[in-house]
Amino acid sequence: MVKQLKSKLTKPKAPESIDALLAAGARLVFNVPVTDEKGRVLSQEEVKELHRGSALTQIASHEKIVAKADGLRPLEAIEPELASRQAETGRASAHWQLMQRRYYGGMAEMPDVAEAQRAFNVAAEASRAVVREYSLVKAAVEARAEIERLRKEFNV
Repeated sequence: MVKQLKSKLTKPKAPESIDALLAAGARLVFNVPVTDEKGRVLSQEEVKELHRGSALTQIASHEKIVAKADGLRPLEAIEPELASRQAETGRASAHWQLMQRRYYGGMAEMPDVAEAQRAFNVAAEASRAVVREYSLVKAAVEARAEIERLRKEFNV
């Protein structure tokens, strides 16, 4: 009886689950030895310096992405124009398809179809330019967030 009570008192209680611990703010740390190219196990300071160097390389890469978007409009200014350009391209595409169906049905001539195709190509090209700008600016926003995260994590 005393032995059972003693084991219950000294036995550590297992956590309910890892998910519960992570939700409570715990952090998983895996201690995997890091080795160099010669197979020598690196010290904690060397590993931190290795990670810091990697973070600096990533930051430099992200800063190049941010530099590509310098001078471009912010996302909030691009999004309305992008939506209108995509709608215009959709209308031009629908008109082109309609003209193709009419041509195959014998209700339209080939110059009408070619004109609809030209209108679609013009609308699509204008849309591509806005999509390119939007992609650059969105990538820059994500790169800025990643730069801030890396600087905060590695104190760079």
